[in-house]
Amino acid sequence: MQESFQYCHYKTACYLQRYRLRWPQMTDFLTHFRRLTIPHVVWVLCMALVLTGCKSTPKTPSNRLASVVITDRTPDEIEAATRTVFEKHDYELSPRRAAGVMVFEKQGTWMNGMVYGDWYSGGVWERVRVYHIEMEPGSTLVDCDAYMVQEHDDPFFQSERKPYTTRRRVYQKLLEEVAKELERK
Repeated sequence: MQESFQYCHYKTACYLQRYRLRWPQMTDFLTHFRRLTIPHVVWVLCMALVLTGCKSTPKTPSNRLASVVITDRTPDEIEAATRTVFEKHDYELSPRRAAGVMVFEKQGTWMNGMVYGDWYSGGVWERVRVYHIEMEPGSTLVDCDAYMVQEHDDPFFQSERKPYTTRRRVYQKLLEEVAKELERK
């Protein structure tokens, strides 16, 4: 009995000795790591700002997610170019349509489902409503709003969520591509 007690005591003492030897090394590492963390975080943030750059929003009278102003084009030409560009990017023209509004939909990515979806509903679809309004003769404002939609084919159970504003550039590029398409014609 006494041997097992001595062995147990010896084992505990060895563990404590090992722990005491490692503790100063850990505190040195943590202190060193803490000193380097703040300058490194500041450096990473500065590099992120430099690499992403700054871009001001376009000068249009729109409060929607993305917009462009198109001059000297008819509404039919604008609709045709819009349909061409959106179909090129795998969007489908939805049968839901109101006056002056084109609705395009496409199935969202897996990541869209993770960010905008929930666990029990179907997949997430991207829905883009494109508006074109004549501001003055010869000048048309084309703008859009986007939504991430669950249960897109069921009007009663569907839920629309606006995407984060970081996705604004995706839709802005689409509308700028519509303007370039019209310039080529």
